[in-house]
Amino acid sequence: MKKVHKRSGKLGMPPGSLVHVGAGEHQRSVLHLFRYDAEGVQETSPTSMAEVPADGEDGRVAWLNIDGLHDDAVMQAAAERFQLHPLLVEDILNTDHRPKLEEYDDGLFVVAKMLRLGKAQGRLQVEQVSILLTKHMLVSFQEAPGDVLEPVRRRLREGLGRARKAGPDYLLYALLDVIVDHYFVVLEEAGRHIEELESKVVVRPGGEDLRAIQRLRGQLIHMAKYVTPMRELAGRLNSSESPFIAQGTRRYISDLQDHTVYIAETIGSFREMLQSLENTYHAGVALRTGEVMKVLTIIATIFIPLTFIVGIYGMNFEHMPELRWRYGYFGVLGIMAVLTLGMLGWFRWKKWL
Repeated sequence: MKKVHKRSGKLGMPPGSLVHVGAGEHQRSVLHLFRYDAEGVQETSPTSMAEVPADGEDGRVAWLNIDGLHDDAVMQAAAERFQLHPLLVEDILNTDHRPKLEEYDDGLFVVAKMLRLGKAQGRLQVEQVSILLTKHMLVSFQEAPGDVLEPVRRRLREGLGRARKAGPDYLLYALLDVIVDHYFVVLEEAGRHIEELESKVVVRPGGEDLRAIQRLRGQLIHMAKYVTPMRELAGRLNSSESPFIAQGTRRYISDLQDHTVYIAETIGSFREMLQSLENTYHAGVALRTGEVMKVLTIIATIFIPLTFIVGIYGMNFEHMPELRWRYGYFGVLGIMAVLTLGMLGWFRWKKWL
C-alpha cells in the first residue's frame, strides 16, 4: 500500500500546472452526463466538453462525471468550460488531498475519499472524488472508472426517493452518503475479522494471529486518515451558510455528519480492541511458554535424584555394597520408581501440577 505519491514531476512548475499526482495508469478520460428533473432523466456519454450544457441551460439539473484525470485536453476543456481557478484544477489533479470543503462565490468544491476492500486480504483501496457544485449543476472528477456511486445512478434512472425532485445540493449529499455507507462495509468486515481473532487468540494464539492483528490495525489507521477529515467536512457542510445548500438538504447532511462521527468512534473502539487483543495474545503466548517451562522443570527435577542414584552405581570401584546382590538391579529400579511417584505426589500436593 503506497502511502505517498511522488510529486517530483511538478518540481519547478508554476501553480495550477496540469500535472496529475497519484496512482493509476495513463488513460483516456470518459464523460458521463445525467440531466434530470421530476419528470424524467436523460443519460448520455458526451465525447467532448462542447456537448455538455451550461449551468441551468434548460432548467434541469445536470450531473457530469469525468472518469480519468490523465487526459490534459479534457481537463483543460473542463477548466475553461466551468471557469475553474488554476489552483482548484491543481487540487483535482492532486489525488493525495485529504477530504475538504472550499466555498466560492459561484459554488462549492468538495474532496472526498472512496474506500473499498480489494480482492487481496486486508487490501484497502482508496480513490479520490473531487466534486464541484454550482446552482444547477454538479461535476465530479474520479481517478479511474469504477466506483461506489452506482446506487445514486440507479435512483436517478428509476426516480426513487428525492433524487430527481431535489436540486444538485441533494445530489451532493447523496454522493457523499453512499461513499460514507461504504465506510460501514469496510468497518463491518474489520469487525468480523476481530471477532474471529478473539475466538482464536483466547483458545490457542499463533504467529499468524499477530500478523492479522497488525494488518487490521494498519488498515484502521489508514481508514482513520480519511474518516476524520470526512467528519470535519460533513460538519462544515452542516454549519455552512452557503446559498448553494438548501435548507431541506441540511437535515440530510446532519444525518451524514452523525454517520461520520459514529464511524470515527467505531474505528477508535476497534483499535482499542485490537490493542487489547494483542495484549491477550502476548499473555497467552507467555502462559503457554510458562506451562512448557514448568513441565520441563518438573521433568528435570525428577531426574536429578535418579541421575544421582545411577551415577553412584555407575562408578567402577571394586568394593561397593549390593553389587553382587541378586535383586540389586530390581531394587534400584524400585527405589527410582518410588522416588518418581513420591515427587509427583508432592508436586500435586503443592499444586505445582
